[in-house]
Amino acid sequence: MLISVQQLKKKNKDRVFLIGILLVAALLRIPYLSSYPVGFHADEAAMGYDAYSLLKTGRDQYGEFLPLYTRSFGDYDEALYRYFAVPFVWALGLTEEATRLPAAVAGVLTVWALFGLVRTQFGVGLAHLSALVLAISPWHVQLSRWGIRAILLPLFFCLGLQFFLKALKKSPYLLLSTFSFGICLVTYPSARVFLPPFLVGLCFFYWRDLLKMRIWLWVSVAVFFALLGTLVPHWISPEGMRRAHAELGTNPLLVALYYLSYFSPEFLFFSGDPNLRHCILNIGQLNHFEMILIPVGIWGLIRQKEPHNRVLWLWLVLYPVPAGLTESYHSVRAIVGAPLFAILSAYGFESLKGRIPLGAKKAFCTGSAIVMVFHLGMFCILYLDAPFYTVGWWHYGMKEAIAEAEQSSLPCIISDQIDRTPAYIFVLFFTRYDPAAYHRLPLHLRKQFWEYTREPLLGRYYILQLQNLVLRGTTCLVLIRPEELIEIIKKGYDWQDVHTVYDPFGKEMLKLIEVTGPS
Repeated sequence: MLISVQQLKKKNKDRVFLIGILLVAALLRIPYLSSYPVGFHADEAAMGYDAYSLLKTGRDQYGEFLPLYTRSFGDYDEALYRYFAVPFVWALGLTEEATRLPAAVAGVLTVWALFGLVRTQFGVGLAHLSALVLAISPWHVQLSRWGIRAILLPLFFCLGLQFFLKALKKSPYLLLSTFSFGICLVTYPSARVFLPPFLVGLCFFYWRDLLKMRIWLWVSVAVFFALLGTLVPHWISPEGMRRAHAELGTNPLLVALYYLSYFSPEFLFFSGDPNLRHCILNIGQLNHFEMILIPVGIWGLIRQKEPHNRVLWLWLVLYPVPAGLTESYHSVRAIVGAPLFAILSAYGFESLKGRIPLGAKKAFCTGSAIVMVFHLGMFCILYLDAPFYTVGWWHYGMKEAIAEAEQSSLPCIISDQIDRTPAYIFVLFFTRYDPAAYHRLPLHLRKQFWEYTREPLLGRYYILQLQNLVLRGTTCLVLIRPEELIEIIKKGYDWQDVHTVYDPFGKEMLKLIEVTGPS
Protein backbone atom coordinates (compact mmCIF):
# COMPACT_ATOMS: atom_id res chain seq x y z
CA MET A 1 0.00 0.00 0.00
CA LEU A 2 2.86 2.37 0.86
CA ILE A 3 4.51 1.73 -2.49
CA SER A 4 1.31 2.45 -4.42
CA VAL A 5 0.84 5.72 -2.51
CA GLN A 6 4.41 6.74 -3.32
CA GLN A 7 3.90 5.87 -6.96
CA LEU A 8 0.69 7.90 -7.02
CA LYS A 9 2.49 10.89 -5.49
CA LYS A 10 5.26 10.59 -8.07
CA LYS A 11 2.76 10.43 -10.93
CA ASN A 12 0.94 13.48 -9.60
CA LYS A 13 4.25 15.31 -9.24
CA ASP A 14 5.19 14.39 -12.83
CA ARG A 15 1.82 15.62 -14.08
CA VAL A 16 2.18 18.92 -12.23
CA PHE A 17 5.67 19.37 -13.67
CA LEU A 18 4.42 18.67 -17.20
CA ILE A 19 1.49 21.07 -16.77
CA GLY A 20 3.95 23.72 -15.58
CA ILE A 21 6.13 23.19 -18.66
CA LEU A 22 3.11 23.43 -20.96
CA LEU A 23 2.03 26.60 -19.18
CA VAL A 24 5.48 28.13 -19.80
CA ALA A 25 5.24 27.08 -23.44
CA ALA A 26 1.78 28.64 -23.74
CA LEU A 27 2.82 31.90 -22.05
CA LEU A 28 5.69 32.29 -24.52
CA ARG A 29 3.54 31.52 -27.56
CA ILE A 30 -0.03 32.74 -27.11
CA PRO A 31 -0.25 36.22 -25.49
CA TYR A 32 -0.15 39.41 -27.61
CA LEU A 33 -0.14 37.63 -30.96
CA SER A 34 -1.43 40.72 -32.77
CA SER A 35 1.52 42.80 -31.54
CA TYR A 36 4.43 40.33 -31.50
CA PRO A 37 5.56 39.81 -34.21
CA VAL A 38 4.91 43.38 -35.27
CA GLY A 39 2.80 43.85 -38.38
CA PHE A 40 1.19 41.09 -40.40
CA HIS A 41 2.83 39.29 -43.31
CA ALA A 42 1.13 38.71 -46.66
CA ASP A 43 1.56 34.94 -46.33
CA GLU A 44 -0.37 35.07 -43.06
CA ALA A 45 -3.10 37.18 -44.63
CA ALA A 46 -3.45 34.60 -47.42
CA MET A 47 -3.66 31.77 -44.86
CA GLY A 48 -6.29 33.61 -42.83
CA TYR A 49 -8.41 34.62 -45.80
CA ASP A 50 -8.31 31.09 -47.19
CA ALA A 51 -9.54 29.82 -43.80
CA TYR A 52 -12.30 32.47 -43.85
CA SER A 53 -13.29 31.45 -47.38
CA LEU A 54 -13.30 27.76 -46.44
CA LEU A 55 -15.48 28.55 -43.44
CA LYS A 56 -17.99 30.58 -45.48
CA THR A 57 -18.05 28.64 -48.75
CA GLY A 58 -16.05 25.42 -48.43
CA ARG A 59 -13.67 26.81 -51.08
CA ASP A 60 -10.33 28.59 -50.94
CA GLN A 61 -9.88 32.12 -52.28
CA TYR A 62 -9.41 30.75 -55.81
CA GLY A 63 -12.68 28.81 -55.66
CA GLU A 64 -11.18 25.32 -55.25
CA PHE A 65 -13.47 23.07 -53.20
CA LEU A 66 -11.78 21.65 -50.06
CA PRO A 67 -8.31 21.66 -51.67
CA LEU A 68 -5.36 19.63 -50.43
CA TYR A 69 -3.03 22.24 -51.93
CA THR A 70 -3.92 25.85 -52.53
CA ARG A 71 -2.39 28.52 -54.69
CA SER A 72 -0.30 31.18 -52.99
CA PHE A 73 2.04 33.88 -54.31
CA GLY A 74 3.63 32.14 -57.27
CA ASP A 75 3.50 28.73 -55.57
CA TYR A 76 1.15 26.03 -54.31
CA ASP A 77 1.01 25.52 -50.54
CA GLU A 78 -0.21 22.63 -48.44
CA ALA A 79 -3.69 23.62 -47.25
CA LEU A 80 -3.56 21.87 -43.86
CA TYR A 81 -2.80 25.02 -41.86
CA ARG A 82 -5.84 26.70 -43.42
CA TYR A 83 -8.08 23.94 -42.11
CA PHE A 84 -6.52 24.23 -38.66
CA ALA A 85 -7.30 27.95 -38.72
CA VAL A 86 -11.00 27.53 -39.62
CA PRO A 87 -12.30 26.93 -36.05
CA PHE A 88 -10.25 29.86 -34.75
CA VAL A 89 -11.63 32.16 -37.45
CA TRP A 90 -15.12 30.89 -36.65
CA ALA A 91 -14.65 31.67 -32.96
CA LEU A 92 -12.68 34.93 -33.16
CA GLY A 93 -13.48 36.30 -36.60
CA LEU A 94 -10.97 37.07 -39.34
CA THR A 95 -8.20 38.61 -37.23
CA GLU A 96 -4.44 38.36 -36.80
CA GLU A 97 -4.95 36.42 -33.55
CA ALA A 98 -7.22 33.87 -35.23
CA THR A 99 -4.65 33.36 -38.00
CA ARG A 100 -1.69 32.98 -35.65
CA LEU A 101 -3.34 30.96 -32.89
CA PRO A 102 -3.15 27.63 -34.77
CA ALA A 103 0.64 28.00 -34.90
CA ALA A 104 0.82 28.90 -31.20
CA VAL A 105 -1.39 25.97 -30.21
CA ALA A 106 0.61 23.63 -32.47
CA GLY A 107 3.78 24.87 -30.79
CA VAL A 108 2.44 24.02 -27.32
CA LEU A 109 1.20 20.63 -28.53
CA THR A 110 4.65 19.90 -29.95
CA VAL A 111 6.13 20.36 -26.47
CA TRP A 112 3.59 17.83 -25.20
CA ALA A 113 4.26 15.45 -28.11
CA LEU A 114 8.02 15.63 -27.51
CA PHE A 115 7.45 14.76 -23.86
CA GLY A 116 5.53 11.65 -24.91
CA LEU A 117 8.18 10.69 -27.45
CA VAL A 118 11.12 10.98 -25.06
CA ARG A 119 9.22 9.28 -22.22
CA THR A 120 8.61 6.30 -24.49
CA GLN A 121 12.31 5.93 -25.29
CA PHE A 122 14.24 7.39 -22.35
CA GLY A 123 11.91 7.81 -19.37
CA VAL A 124 10.04 10.58 -17.59
CA GLY A 125 13.03 12.53 -16.25
CA LEU A 126 14.63 13.14 -19.64
CA ALA A 127 11.17 13.73 -21.13
CA HIS A 128 10.51 16.62 -18.73
CA LEU A 129 13.87 18.19 -19.48
CA SER A 130 13.44 17.85 -23.26
CA ALA A 131 9.97 19.39 -23.12
CA LEU A 132 11.25 22.26 -20.97
CA VAL A 133 14.13 23.04 -23.34
CA LEU A 134 11.79 23.04 -26.35
CA ALA A 135 9.26 25.17 -24.46
CA ILE A 136 11.85 27.97 -24.15
CA SER A 137 13.68 27.34 -27.45
CA PRO A 138 14.01 30.65 -29.37
CA TRP A 139 13.83 28.69 -32.63
CA HIS A 140 10.55 27.05 -31.78
CA VAL A 141 8.97 30.00 -29.96
CA GLN A 142 9.62 32.37 -32.86
CA LEU A 143 8.04 30.06 -35.44
CA SER A 144 5.08 29.37 -33.13
CA ARG A 145 4.02 33.00 -33.00
CA TRP A 146 3.05 33.68 -36.59
CA GLY A 147 0.88 31.95 -39.15
CA ILE A 148 3.41 29.65 -40.77
CA ARG A 149 2.45 26.15 -41.84
CA ALA A 150 5.94 24.69 -41.19
CA ILE A 151 5.24 24.63 -37.43
CA LEU A 152 2.92 21.65 -38.00
CA LEU A 153 5.80 19.47 -39.24
CA PRO A 154 7.60 18.89 -35.91
CA LEU A 155 4.26 18.28 -34.18
CA PHE A 156 3.16 15.44 -36.43
CA PHE A 157 6.68 14.08 -36.77
CA CYS A 158 7.03 13.77 -32.98
CA LEU A 159 3.62 12.12 -32.79
CA GLY A 160 4.47 9.73 -35.60
CA LEU A 161 7.78 8.71 -34.04
CA GLN A 162 6.22 8.37 -30.60
CA PHE A 163 3.52 6.05 -31.92
CA PHE A 164 6.10 4.06 -33.89
CA LEU A 165 8.18 3.41 -30.78
CA LYS A 166 5.04 2.45 -28.87
CA ALA A 167 4.13 0.07 -31.68
CA LEU A 168 7.26 -1.93 -30.93
CA LYS A 169 5.42 -3.05 -27.80
CA LYS A 170 1.78 -2.68 -28.89
CA SER A 171 1.30 -3.25 -32.61
CA PRO A 172 -1.95 -1.24 -33.10
CA TYR A 173 0.03 1.98 -32.50
CA LEU A 174 1.66 1.38 -35.90
CA LEU A 175 -1.50 2.54 -37.66
CA LEU A 176 -1.53 5.78 -35.62
CA SER A 177 2.12 6.25 -36.53
CA THR A 178 1.28 5.78 -40.20
CA PHE A 179 -1.45 8.41 -40.09
CA SER A 180 0.78 10.88 -38.21
CA PHE A 181 3.67 10.44 -40.64
CA GLY A 182 1.21 10.70 -43.51
CA ILE A 183 -0.06 14.04 -42.18
CA CYS A 184 3.58 15.18 -41.96
CA LEU A 185 3.77 14.96 -45.73
CA VAL A 186 1.05 17.62 -46.14
CA THR A 187 2.42 20.09 -43.60
CA TYR A 188 5.44 21.63 -45.35
CA PRO A 189 7.62 20.73 -48.40
CA SER A 190 10.63 19.85 -46.21
CA ALA A 191 8.76 16.72 -45.08
CA ARG A 192 8.85 15.32 -48.63
CA VAL A 193 12.66 15.28 -48.49
CA PHE A 194 13.24 14.47 -44.81
CA LEU A 195 10.59 11.87 -44.03
CA PRO A 196 11.04 9.14 -46.70
CA PRO A 197 14.73 8.44 -45.90
CA PHE A 198 13.95 8.66 -42.20
CA LEU A 199 11.24 6.01 -42.55
CA VAL A 200 13.59 3.82 -44.59
CA GLY A 201 16.09 4.11 -41.74
CA LEU A 202 13.44 3.15 -39.17
CA CYS A 203 12.47 0.09 -41.20
CA PHE A 204 16.13 -0.90 -41.48
CA PHE A 205 16.71 -0.57 -37.73
CA TYR A 206 13.54 -2.36 -36.65
CA TRP A 207 12.70 -4.75 -39.51
CA ARG A 208 12.60 -7.76 -37.21
CA ASP A 209 10.11 -6.05 -34.88
CA LEU A 210 8.03 -4.90 -37.81
CA LEU A 211 7.74 -8.35 -39.30
CA LYS A 212 6.33 -9.61 -36.01
CA MET A 213 3.41 -7.17 -36.32
CA ARG A 214 1.99 -9.05 -39.33
CA ILE A 215 -1.47 -7.72 -40.11
CA TRP A 216 -0.81 -4.29 -38.56
CA LEU A 217 2.31 -3.94 -40.69
CA TRP A 218 0.53 -4.72 -43.97
CA VAL A 219 -2.46 -2.53 -43.15
CA SER A 220 -0.13 0.35 -42.29
CA VAL A 221 1.92 -0.15 -45.45
CA ALA A 222 -1.27 -0.18 -47.53
CA VAL A 223 -2.56 3.00 -45.87
CA PHE A 224 0.78 4.80 -46.30
CA PHE A 225 1.10 3.92 -49.98
CA ALA A 226 -2.51 4.93 -50.53
CA LEU A 227 -1.64 8.33 -49.08
CA LEU A 228 1.44 8.54 -51.29
CA GLY A 229 -0.71 7.71 -54.30
CA THR A 230 -2.82 10.75 -53.48
CA LEU A 231 0.11 13.10 -52.94
CA VAL A 232 2.77 12.12 -55.47
CA PRO A 233 0.82 13.27 -58.57
CA HIS A 234 0.84 16.80 -57.18
CA TRP A 235 4.50 16.60 -56.12
CA ILE A 236 5.68 15.75 -59.64
CA SER A 237 3.28 18.13 -61.40
CA PRO A 238 4.54 21.50 -62.72
CA GLU A 239 2.72 23.22 -59.83
CA GLY A 240 4.24 20.91 -57.23
CA MET A 241 7.74 21.25 -58.69
CA ARG A 242 7.63 25.02 -59.14
CA ARG A 243 9.43 25.87 -55.90
CA ALA A 244 11.93 23.02 -56.34
CA HIS A 245 12.88 24.19 -59.84
CA ALA A 246 13.38 27.71 -58.53
CA GLU A 247 15.40 26.94 -55.40
CA LEU A 248 17.09 23.52 -55.46
CA GLY A 249 20.89 23.77 -55.58
CA THR A 250 22.76 22.13 -58.44
CA ASN A 251 26.36 22.64 -57.30
CA PRO A 252 27.36 19.65 -55.10
CA LEU A 253 30.02 21.64 -53.26
CA LEU A 254 27.60 24.42 -52.42
CA VAL A 255 24.97 21.93 -51.28
CA ALA A 256 27.55 20.29 -48.98
CA LEU A 257 28.47 23.68 -47.52
CA TYR A 258 24.79 24.55 -47.06
CA TYR A 259 24.23 21.23 -45.29
CA LEU A 260 27.15 21.77 -42.90
CA SER A 261 25.98 25.30 -42.08
CA TYR A 262 23.12 23.81 -40.05
CA PHE A 263 25.62 22.40 -37.56
CA SER A 264 27.60 25.63 -37.24
CA PRO A 265 27.71 27.54 -33.91
CA GLU A 266 26.97 30.73 -35.82
CA PHE A 267 23.59 29.39 -36.97
CA LEU A 268 22.68 27.54 -33.79
CA PHE A 269 23.88 29.96 -31.08
CA PHE A 270 24.99 33.37 -32.33
CA SER A 271 23.36 34.89 -35.43
CA GLY A 272 20.79 32.31 -36.58
CA ASP A 273 18.65 32.78 -39.65
CA PRO A 274 19.33 36.16 -41.32
CA ASN A 275 15.61 36.50 -42.09
CA LEU A 276 14.31 38.38 -39.05
CA ARG A 277 10.86 36.83 -39.40
CA HIS A 278 12.53 33.53 -38.51
CA CYS A 279 14.96 34.53 -35.77
CA ILE A 280 15.53 37.02 -32.96
CA LEU A 281 18.61 39.18 -33.46
CA ASN A 282 21.74 38.33 -31.43
CA ILE A 283 20.43 35.10 -29.93
CA GLY A 284 20.70 32.40 -32.62
CA GLN A 285 18.29 29.53 -33.05
CA LEU A 286 18.98 28.01 -29.63
CA ASN A 287 19.76 29.27 -26.13
CA HIS A 288 23.42 29.92 -25.39
CA PHE A 289 23.51 27.40 -22.54
CA GLU A 290 22.80 24.67 -25.09
CA MET A 291 26.23 25.38 -26.57
CA ILE A 292 27.60 23.30 -23.69
CA LEU A 293 24.78 20.81 -23.27
CA ILE A 294 24.48 19.67 -26.91
CA PRO A 295 28.12 18.57 -27.38
CA VAL A 296 28.02 16.85 -23.98
CA GLY A 297 24.77 15.13 -24.97
CA ILE A 298 26.23 13.96 -28.28
CA TRP A 299 29.34 12.65 -26.53
CA GLY A 300 27.18 10.86 -23.98
CA LEU A 301 25.19 9.17 -26.73
CA ILE A 302 28.39 8.08 -28.46
CA ARG A 303 29.72 6.53 -25.27
CA GLN A 304 26.45 4.86 -24.38
CA LYS A 305 26.15 2.93 -27.68
CA GLU A 306 22.54 1.92 -27.05
CA PRO A 307 20.67 0.52 -30.10
CA HIS A 308 17.69 2.82 -29.59
CA ASN A 309 19.97 5.87 -29.95
CA ARG A 310 20.24 5.12 -33.66
CA VAL A 311 16.97 6.95 -34.21
CA LEU A 312 18.50 10.16 -32.83
CA TRP A 313 21.60 9.79 -35.03
CA LEU A 314 19.40 9.29 -38.08
CA TRP A 315 17.36 12.36 -37.15
CA LEU A 316 20.53 14.43 -36.65
CA VAL A 317 22.03 13.42 -40.00
CA LEU A 318 18.83 14.00 -42.00
CA TYR A 319 17.34 17.13 -40.40
CA PRO A 320 19.40 19.65 -42.47
CA VAL A 321 18.90 17.88 -45.81
CA PRO A 322 15.76 19.74 -47.02
CA ALA A 323 17.23 23.13 -46.13
CA GLY A 324 20.75 22.23 -47.29
CA LEU A 325 19.47 21.47 -50.78
CA THR A 326 18.40 25.11 -51.16
CA GLU A 327 20.47 27.50 -49.03
CA SER A 328 22.26 27.98 -45.73
CA TYR A 329 20.80 29.17 -42.42
CA HIS A 330 17.10 28.70 -43.30
CA SER A 331 15.51 27.85 -39.96
CA VAL A 332 12.00 27.22 -41.35
CA ARG A 333 13.13 24.51 -43.75
CA ALA A 334 15.14 22.92 -40.93
CA ILE A 335 12.43 23.26 -38.25
CA VAL A 336 12.18 19.49 -37.75
CA GLY A 337 15.56 19.70 -35.99
CA ALA A 338 14.33 21.94 -33.15
CA PRO A 339 12.87 19.08 -31.02
CA LEU A 340 15.99 16.99 -31.62
CA PHE A 341 18.29 19.66 -30.19
CA ALA A 342 16.02 19.87 -27.15
CA ILE A 343 16.55 16.13 -26.60
CA LEU A 344 20.32 16.44 -27.05
CA SER A 345 20.43 19.36 -24.58
CA ALA A 346 18.41 17.40 -22.03
CA TYR A 347 20.68 14.39 -22.47
CA GLY A 348 23.71 16.63 -22.02
CA PHE A 349 22.28 17.97 -18.77
CA GLU A 350 21.66 14.44 -17.49
CA SER A 351 25.20 13.43 -18.47
CA LEU A 352 26.71 16.37 -16.59
CA LYS A 353 24.47 15.78 -13.61
CA GLY A 354 25.58 12.14 -13.48
CA ARG A 355 29.20 13.25 -13.05
CA ILE A 356 28.45 15.69 -10.22
CA PRO A 357 29.19 14.42 -6.70
CA LEU A 358 26.04 13.56 -4.77
CA GLY A 359 26.45 16.41 -2.30
CA ALA A 360 26.77 19.01 -5.07
CA LYS A 361 23.85 17.89 -7.23
CA LYS A 362 21.34 20.19 -5.54
CA ALA A 363 23.61 23.19 -6.12
CA PHE A 364 24.16 22.08 -9.73
CA CYS A 365 20.41 21.86 -10.38
CA THR A 366 19.80 25.22 -8.69
CA GLY A 367 22.53 26.87 -10.72
CA SER A 368 21.19 25.34 -13.92
CA ALA A 369 17.70 26.64 -13.13
CA ILE A 370 19.11 30.14 -12.61
CA VAL A 371 20.92 29.98 -15.96
CA MET A 372 17.70 28.86 -17.69
CA VAL A 373 15.69 31.66 -16.11
CA PHE A 374 18.38 34.19 -17.07
CA HIS A 375 18.31 33.05 -20.71
CA LEU A 376 14.53 33.07 -20.71
CA GLY A 377 14.53 36.62 -19.39
CA MET A 378 17.12 37.67 -21.98
CA PHE A 379 15.02 36.12 -24.74
CA CYS A 380 11.88 37.94 -23.55
CA ILE A 381 13.72 41.27 -23.42
CA LEU A 382 15.10 40.79 -26.93
CA TYR A 383 11.68 39.71 -28.19
CA LEU A 384 9.98 42.77 -26.72
CA ASP A 385 12.60 44.89 -28.48
CA ALA A 386 12.09 43.09 -31.81
CA PRO A 387 9.38 45.43 -33.21
CA PHE A 388 11.92 48.23 -33.37
CA TYR A 389 14.23 46.44 -35.80
CA THR A 390 11.97 43.91 -37.57
CA VAL A 391 9.28 46.31 -38.72
CA GLY A 392 10.53 46.19 -42.31
CA TRP A 393 10.01 42.42 -42.46
CA TRP A 394 6.31 42.33 -41.61
CA HIS A 395 4.32 44.57 -44.02
CA TYR A 396 3.84 46.87 -41.06
CA GLY A 397 0.96 49.33 -41.10
CA MET A 398 -1.41 47.71 -43.60
CA LYS A 399 -4.12 47.15 -41.01
CA GLU A 400 -4.03 50.78 -39.90
CA ALA A 401 -3.90 52.09 -43.46
CA ILE A 402 -6.86 50.01 -44.66
CA ALA A 403 -8.89 50.89 -41.54
CA GLU A 404 -8.29 54.56 -42.31
CA ALA A 405 -9.14 54.05 -45.99
CA GLU A 406 -12.44 52.45 -45.01
CA GLN A 407 -13.45 55.76 -43.37
CA SER A 408 -13.03 57.62 -46.66
CA SER A 409 -16.06 58.46 -48.79
CA LEU A 410 -14.05 58.66 -52.02
CA PRO A 411 -15.25 56.35 -54.80
CA CYS A 412 -11.85 54.78 -55.46
CA ILE A 413 -8.96 53.56 -53.35
CA ILE A 414 -5.76 52.65 -55.18
CA SER A 415 -2.70 50.71 -54.06
CA ASP A 416 0.40 49.21 -55.60
CA GLN A 417 2.37 46.24 -54.31
CA ILE A 418 3.71 46.50 -50.73
CA ASP A 419 7.26 45.16 -50.33
CA ARG A 420 6.89 43.35 -53.68
CA THR A 421 3.60 41.79 -52.52
CA PRO A 422 0.29 42.86 -54.11
CA ALA A 423 -1.86 44.73 -51.62
CA TYR A 424 -5.04 42.90 -52.64
CA ILE A 425 -4.55 40.18 -50.01
CA PHE A 426 -4.57 42.79 -47.22
CA VAL A 427 -7.72 44.34 -48.67
CA LEU A 428 -9.42 40.95 -48.67
CA PHE A 429 -8.29 40.19 -45.12
CA PHE A 430 -8.78 43.48 -43.30
CA THR A 431 -12.09 44.38 -45.00
CA ARG A 432 -13.32 40.79 -44.55
CA TYR A 433 -14.29 40.84 -48.21
CA ASP A 434 -17.16 38.44 -48.89
CA PRO A 435 -15.56 35.23 -50.29
CA ALA A 436 -18.66 34.42 -52.34
CA ALA A 437 -18.47 37.83 -54.03
CA TYR A 438 -14.74 37.37 -54.57
CA HIS A 439 -15.35 33.99 -56.23
CA ARG A 440 -17.72 35.67 -58.67
CA LEU A 441 -14.86 37.69 -60.13
CA PRO A 442 -13.49 36.18 -63.36
CA LEU A 443 -11.21 33.26 -62.57
CA HIS A 444 -8.32 34.62 -64.62
CA LEU A 445 -8.29 37.78 -62.48
CA ARG A 446 -8.22 35.85 -59.21
CA LYS A 447 -5.35 33.72 -60.48
CA GLN A 448 -3.37 36.76 -61.60
CA PHE A 449 -3.83 39.09 -58.64
CA TRP A 450 -0.38 38.27 -57.29
CA GLU A 451 1.16 39.19 -60.67
CA TYR A 452 0.23 42.89 -60.26
CA THR A 453 -2.47 42.85 -62.95
CA ARG A 454 -4.04 46.24 -63.64
CA GLU A 455 -7.56 44.89 -64.11
CA PRO A 456 -8.94 43.86 -60.68
CA LEU A 457 -11.45 45.90 -58.78
CA LEU A 458 -12.43 44.88 -55.23
CA GLY A 459 -15.35 47.14 -54.44
CA ARG A 460 -13.71 50.57 -54.29
CA TYR A 461 -10.21 49.08 -54.27
CA TYR A 462 -8.08 49.07 -57.39
CA ILE A 463 -4.73 47.26 -57.30
CA LEU A 464 -2.38 48.61 -59.95
CA GLN A 465 1.17 49.81 -60.40
CA LEU A 466 1.55 53.52 -59.75
CA GLN A 467 3.26 54.18 -63.07
CA ASN A 468 0.05 52.98 -64.71
CA LEU A 469 -2.15 55.34 -62.68
CA VAL A 470 -4.26 57.58 -64.92
CA LEU A 471 -6.85 59.96 -63.41
CA ARG A 472 -9.09 62.29 -65.40
CA GLY A 473 -11.04 64.76 -63.28
CA THR A 474 -11.34 62.18 -60.52
CA THR A 475 -10.22 62.25 -56.90
CA CYS A 476 -9.03 58.97 -55.43
CA LEU A 477 -7.38 57.84 -52.22
CA VAL A 478 -3.95 56.36 -52.95
CA LEU A 479 -1.90 54.19 -50.59
CA ILE A 480 1.85 54.61 -51.13
CA ARG A 481 5.19 54.36 -49.44
CA PRO A 482 6.75 57.79 -48.78
CA GLU A 483 9.40 57.27 -51.46
CA GLU A 484 6.67 56.58 -54.04
CA LEU A 485 5.27 60.10 -53.75
CA ILE A 486 7.64 61.12 -56.54
CA GLU A 487 5.51 59.07 -58.98
CA ILE A 488 2.47 61.22 -58.16
CA ILE A 489 4.48 64.43 -58.45
CA LYS A 490 5.90 63.38 -61.82
CA LYS A 491 2.37 62.99 -63.20
CA GLY A 492 1.54 66.56 -62.15
CA TYR A 493 -1.49 65.51 -60.10
CA ASP A 494 -2.80 67.59 -57.20
CA TRP A 495 -2.49 65.76 -53.91
CA GLN A 496 -2.85 66.24 -50.17
CA ASP A 497 -2.02 64.16 -47.10
CA VAL A 498 -4.81 62.23 -45.42
CA HIS A 499 -3.03 59.88 -43.03
CA THR A 500 0.50 58.68 -42.30
CA VAL A 501 1.47 55.37 -40.69
CA TYR A 502 4.64 55.55 -38.59
CA ASP A 503 6.86 52.70 -37.42
CA PRO A 504 7.87 52.34 -33.72
CA PHE A 505 10.83 54.67 -34.35
CA GLY A 506 8.55 57.41 -35.70
CA LYS A 507 9.65 56.85 -39.31
CA GLU A 508 7.03 57.16 -42.05
CA MET A 509 6.04 53.73 -43.38
CA LEU A 510 2.88 54.32 -45.42
CA LYS A 511 0.94 57.33 -46.60
CA LEU A 512 -2.67 57.77 -47.63
CA ILE A 513 -3.07 60.74 -49.96
CA GLU A 514 -5.97 62.22 -51.91
CA VAL A 515 -4.97 62.54 -55.56
CA THR A 516 -6.92 64.55 -58.13
CA GLY A 517 -6.30 64.22 -61.85
CA PRO A 518 -6.72 67.04 -64.37
CA SER A 519 -10.13 67.51 -65.99
